[in-house]
Amino acid sequence: MLLAIDTSTALASVAVLDDERLLVELTWQVGPRHSSELFTRIELAMGMARLTPADLTGIAVASGPGSFNGLRVALSAAKAFAFARGLPVYAHPTLDVIAWGYAGAAQPVWAMLDAGRGQVYCAHYPTPVTSAMGWGPLDGYHILTPEELAMRVTGTALMCGEWRADTGQALASALGERAHWAVPVAPRRAAWLGELARPRATSGAADDILHLEPLYLRRPAVTQSRRARMGKGTASTAETPGE
Repeated sequence: MLLAIDTSTALASVAVLDDERLLVELTWQVGPRHSSELFTRIELAMGMARLTPADLTGIAVASGPGSFNGLRVALSAAKAFAFARGLPVYAHPTLDVIAWGYAGAAQPVWAMLDAGRGQVYCAHYPTPVTSAMGWGPLDGYHILTPEELAMRVTGTALMCGEWRADTGQALASALGERAHWAVPVAPRRAAWLGELARPRATSGAADDILHLEPLYLRRPAVTQSRRARMGKGTASTAETPGE
């Protein structure tokens, strides 16, 4: 039994899968409440599947990019299950999860997440494919402006993921008829994450949880606290969400 966890953005998703089927999937708008709602939803999903943590054989987790807080919460939850139950962990970049939902597309896929500052996290995937083994982008993961992304798109492409309205408008203007747009109700699903993890679970290709870290792509912004700026204390850091 595989538990899949994705809290990469304000949209969160958890799923429970066996070797052949999706048993339960919960996808909801979590907003900034990742830490307070994730374990409640996991408990609900496990209950709906009539399972306990003792029934799990592995954990799949979306590793980013995305919200700094959301990624930390997901990775912490995955590691907690791993250490408590001795379970293997299978981490997959969030852009891989998004793109896998469209792996059967006739045209190449560009997966995107809003990165703030007028940019998007993005990656380019070859399609169509049927096997999740080795699934990944053609040339890595990028942070680009809509105009920079448009320059990388050759021919037609399917654009999928999560983006702000102004980002979508800028991309649509730059790409014109070259872009086809996937606008599903849920742009990411934990079931897709589970599908990516299944072949790795079969082959035993788990991640080293002692060295598993979120894929941020962008470093957190470092700011000074008001107290420090007034010369009354030391500097502190604050993280700017990557969404």
